[in-house]
Amino acid sequence: MRRPVYFFVSVLLVLFISKVEWGNWSWDLGKSQTTDLHSEGKVPLQTIYIGERALESRKLALRSKAAVVLDTKEGEVLFEKNMQKELPIASLTKLMSALVFLKTSPDLNDIVTITVADADGSGGSQLKVGETFTLRDLLHASLMSSSNRATKALARASGLSPSEFVAGMNRKAKELGLKKTYFCESTGLDEKNRSTALDCARILYFALRDSIIAAISSKTTYEFVSLDVKRRRHRIGSTNKLLFSSLNVRGGKTGYNGASGWCLGTLVEGEDGKEVVAVILGAPTKHTRFREIRSIVEWSIGGRVKGS
Repeated sequence: MRRPVYFFVSVLLVLFISKVEWGNWSWDLGKSQTTDLHSEGKVPLQTIYIGERALESRKLALRSKAAVVLDTKEGEVLFEKNMQKELPIASLTKLMSALVFLKTSPDLNDIVTITVADADGSGGSQLKVGETFTLRDLLHASLMSSSNRATKALARASGLSPSEFVAGMNRKAKELGLKKTYFCESTGLDEKNRSTALDCARILYFALRDSIIAAISSKTTYEFVSLDVKRRRHRIGSTNKLLFSSLNVRGGKTGYNGASGWCLGTLVEGEDGKEVVAVILGAPTKHTRFREIRSIVEWSIGGRVKGS
């Protein structure tokens, strides 16, 4: 008589364990996958050195205020100009905002409505007040088209107060060892959001280790529909025009405001597998940032650029 009871209990136990494991597997599919760096006792790109090529690079003339090219595997600075100079970084800020937002483990299928507060002081946008979007769509708009309204909505949807959200950004900067980086708001509109070319390179590299951020920032276009009654169709393009070049670009982010000038960070892979992260801060024109960052990337990896 005991055998059927034991068999029944065993079956229930197997089913329960299977359900838990299946539920965990399904849950993981919707979450960003970032390497647990703290379990390894280290944070990437903390140990760097200036190589001979970087010393040679100081002879080259750039119109941008600051720049750096960093070998992500070796930690070698291949190109530098004022890489430790603190400057406004404009919408490069949104990389850190995305990291803090994703750390709250959001359901990207949740929906949020654009409010008057989101639009206030945010500049022009195709996202209208009253329109409703998924968090996934807003994250695309924030990282690809640098939408300030989308970024404000994401920060609000995190469940953190504005001060708590900014505190999370500064806390993450401290965890990454960024001693010359400071944030006062989430979009990059305020010129008091400051960092250095070297710190921005570290932020970008760490952000692109997140699978969601990497996937979004490597897209050239994205289409979505508002979920309110109007059902407006939206199509956005990446502001990172290097994605349309022959470079093997793995991701990046642009930035601009009156104080910062034109900024750009990007991750590029060469034909020999060399991977570099490059940052330009304070370029005088929109086109200068793309031209100069391409120039210093190609110079840094000796012209061995995939597709060039």
